[in-house]
Amino acid sequence: IYLMQDGQETHVQSLFDQFNEREHDKMMEPGWQTQLARVYAPLRYLFHCLQISSAYVQQMAPASTISNCCILQTADSLRWVTHTAYRTHELSLTFPDEGLGINERKLWEQEPGWQGLRELMEKQLIVFDWGEAFVSLNLVIKPTIMESVLKPLQAQARDNNDTLLPLLIDSQLKDAERHNRWAKELATFALSNPDNQKVMDEWIEKWQPISDKATNDYLSMLRVDEESSQYLKNSSSLRASLLVA
Repeated sequence: IYLMQDGQETHVQSLFDQFNEREHDKMMEPGWQTQLARVYAPLRYLFHCLQISSAYVQQMAPASTISNCCILQTADSLRWVTHTAYRTHELSLTFPDEGLGINERKLWEQEPGWQGLRELMEKQLIVFDWGEAFVSLNLVIKPTIMESVLKPLQAQARDNNDTLLPLLIDSQLKDAERHNRWAKELATFALSNPDNQKVMDEWIEKWQPISDKATNDYLSMLRVDEESSQYLKNSSSLRASLLVA
C-alpha cells in the first residue's frame, strides 16, 4: 500500500508540474476561479478533520492490523490537505484578487454551504467510543464525501474547462477506494458476530441524516440542486455496499 501511495504522490506532483507549464489556469472559464475560492479552497479544513479522526481511530484501534490501515488512511488525508493548500496557492498567483489563501477559514466558519460539514465533523471528532468513531467515519462520512462532495465538484470543474481538478480528485477517489476496501472487511468481520448488528445499525441511523444534511448544504452551494438527490442516492448506495459481505 505504501508503494501505491508513493506512486499516487508522484502522479499528483507530475500533474502540478505539467499543468503549471501549460498555464492551465488561464484557460479556465471566466468566473470559475471565484467559485473555486468558495467551494474548493476551504476543503483543506474538511480533509484535516478526516486526518484527525483517522488518527484517533488508529490510536484507539484494538489490533495492529486495524491501526496499520488507519495510519495509511491518515497519511492519505494529510496528502489531500497538502495538495489542496498547494493548489490554492497556485490559483492565488494567477488570481490574486479572489482571496485565495486568505479567506478559507472565514468561509469554513461562516459560509452557509460549509456549516453542515463543519458541524458534522466537529460532532464526529468528539466521539469517544472507538466503534462509533470507526462506523461514523468510515461507513458513513467518508463514503458520503466521496459521492456528494468530491464527485459533484469534479463534474462542475469539467463543465468549467478545469481539467486539473478532476484529475486531482481522481487520485483522491483512488485513495478513498482503498479506505473503503479495508473498512468493508472490518465491518464484515464485526457483523460475523450477530450481537454487533443492532449496535452498528443504530450508529449508522444516528450519523446518516446529519451527513446527508451536511452534504446537501454543500451541493446547494455548488448550485447542483437538480442533481443533488442523485448524488445523495449514490452516497446511500455506497454506504450500503460496505455492509454487504
